[in-house]
Amino acid sequence: MHQLLFFFLILGCWGDLKVLVNEKGEYQISIGNNPWLRSSRTALYVDNTWYSSEDNSLPLINISSTQGADPILGGWNETQLNYDLIRNGTHTTIVGRIRQWHSFSAITFHLETGDREMINTVPLDMNHVRTIFPSFDIEQIDSYDQRSFFTYEGEMAGDDQKHAGHWNRSAEVINAGMIAGPVILSNLTQRGEKDVLVLSPFSRFMATSFGQTNSTLEYGVIGSMTSIPANYNHSMIIFYSSNGIRETIREWGQTMQKAYNRTNEHRLNDLTINYLGYYTDNGGYYYYHSEIGVDYERTMVNVRHQIPLPFHYMQLDSWWYYKGIGHGVSEYTAMRHIFPDGLQALHRRLENIPLAAHNRYWAYDNVYKQKYSFALDEKNKKALPIGNDSFWVDFFTQTRDWGLILYEQDWLDHQTYDFTPLCTDIHLGQQWLTSMGAGAEQVDMNLQYCMSLPRHILTALEVPRVTQARASTDYALHLKKQTVPQWAIGISSMFLDALGIAPFKDVFWSTSLQPGAPYGFSPREVLPEREILIATLSTGPVGVGDGIRYINAERIMKCCRQDGLILKPDRPLTMIDMVISDWTFSNGVSVGELYSTQTTINNQTFHAVFASAMERDYQVYPSMIGAQVGVIWSYNNATDVKTFSETNFLNVSASQCNNLTVCLWYVSPLVQFSDSPTASYALLGEWNKWTAVSRQRFNSIKTDTKNSQATIIVQGVAGETVPVVIYHSILFSVTVNCRISADDTPATVTITKSDVICS
Repeated sequence: MHQLLFFFLILGCWGDLKVLVNEKGEYQISIGNNPWLRSSRTALYVDNTWYSSEDNSLPLINISSTQGADPILGGWNETQLNYDLIRNGTHTTIVGRIRQWHSFSAITFHLETGDREMINTVPLDMNHVRTIFPSFDIEQIDSYDQRSFFTYEGEMAGDDQKHAGHWNRSAEVINAGMIAGPVILSNLTQRGEKDVLVLSPFSRFMATSFGQTNSTLEYGVIGSMTSIPANYNHSMIIFYSSNGIRETIREWGQTMQKAYNRTNEHRLNDLTINYLGYYTDNGGYYYYHSEIGVDYERTMVNVRHQIPLPFHYMQLDSWWYYKGIGHGVSEYTAMRHIFPDGLQALHRRLENIPLAAHNRYWAYDNVYKQKYSFALDEKNKKALPIGNDSFWVDFFTQTRDWGLILYEQDWLDHQTYDFTPLCTDIHLGQQWLTSMGAGAEQVDMNLQYCMSLPRHILTALEVPRVTQARASTDYALHLKKQTVPQWAIGISSMFLDALGIAPFKDVFWSTSLQPGAPYGFSPREVLPEREILIATLSTGPVGVGDGIRYINAERIMKCCRQDGLILKPDRPLTMIDMVISDWTFSNGVSVGELYSTQTTINNQTFHAVFASAMERDYQVYPSMIGAQVGVIWSYNNATDVKTFSETNFLNVSASQCNNLTVCLWYVSPLVQFSDSPTASYALLGEWNKWTAVSRQRFNSIKTDTKNSQATIIVQGVAGETVPVVIYHSILFSVTVNCRISADDTPATVTITKSDVICS
């Protein structure tokens, strides 16, 4: 791309990221010497009238600059654009701030709407915005400009309607503002591996949106909000990194988490993320369906006692509680014909196993509105706890009495855009979700979001009890139509994990055919191994949904230790940058699912590469997945170990890694011993587990001070035998069986230039 001739007065710079503002208040975002974003207008819709810098009905009166510091994010330089809004002869100063940060590569845009309330009696729709700052032309600047984009949009954390294409005037970057989320820009000539921008809201996530008018990307307050209070403000961030798409999204997310003081404490300690569970949601065998001739309570008790797997919790979906008008929840207690003696009695019969439970939107005629404050929408037959009273604390306290540890809030999308008060009240959305989170915090309850829009996921930055969220559509759709790639969560997982939320693939079957399942004619799982693999390597919940008679315990147990502790990587499987770039080049048409993940133990980092449903061949180099030179092996053959380097790369074949097959490789660093020029080793990992090297299994890897002996600590359950595979340059592939002692003392693998033993 070539720099257009443009004279600027004010300059901010962080490395290659630059923002320039001219005397007209026009601004430009550049990477190096290349412009990436050029501003359009600043505008406000108030008193049913548009005021805009474009026609000077919102004139720029002056530009100033300042600097300051945020107590969390550090110092910044700022350019202030001051506009004069004249309403009925009264002047209001509207301030647009363009802030460049010192400690990270981002520019934030802040709009202050002045000291008067802004009311509309003829509101805009929810898919456009009524305040516009910033805004950018969606354009191909010149013939050298080969940028592309993708947008998180729709339910399931923006997975359902995510889309991609070329960044030019014909691009539909935002289809519908209410359901849209972050936009990612990259350079096709770099194949997604270098310069990337992430554009996202930075605050007021439930009240602001991106919108698109013709070929202009706009950010501001949702158009349907009828009133903007005096002294209101909102902000948006443009984050830059030269480290490729995946790492840029990760760095953006770390910055967002830092800004909101979010930590991974609850995610790391969530039992439903760490241990194997049983699910009855849409795709599970017992979704609105019990065993033949057996009631629901006996069915759940039989699942608990007859399936030979170490489940640590069970999930109850929407089939057990009372529904009211519009099929919303009217009372969150068990229907008598489902659990005649109630949930406390069920919990006892399940031997007090912890429970996860589903909830949907609130019915207009729910029983709680008689005692607590609820917003009501008679037209849409829905209600919502306002959150200014004790509702959530009382609600979660009662559920604790019957063993609930994870509350799944489903139907978040419909509760939002099909509920008029949330589309018109600028504060209600945030108040709803944060009050739910505060109640959960008070009673030590974790939350799962389902059917969430990107705005809900962003709001979870303020709700640390949200530990997990669904990353794709319901598994039942895949069972009914096997070509629906419900398992393909490599893009949505990037978004969720970046913000500290574990991606959840949804329930799965471990066998292909399960007669009697409630999904019409011949539901079928074409590749059970793929489902279990993706669930395990997602870092989220692993939820079995088989019928009692159709379980494949051996296949499922490849996910975890003997006690049900899931063996998982440090990061979820996510799509490789080059494949994302090719997907955007193809305007959102799939080119295949090629993912990688990693785990670091001490100073060694291990990688896994997954491929399925490939539409073209790829060559994978260590630099593409952040790996060092090492060795690589396929999950089904630990004896065929090969060098993995920039000259000895991995060939991923579309014919071999097709929609009916799983390809999975593991990459390990090769460590040289100092006392022998020919002796080196690599920990290949645990044979017959999806995560070959995990921190749940391998506690540490250390080398002595002379670099002549390595010790690997192997942990597990008393009496468990762990087959550990070591590649040794002299001994080749060696499998040692490590047995965990009766008192749970870990085993130790010792490696020297001439031997590999486990004791």
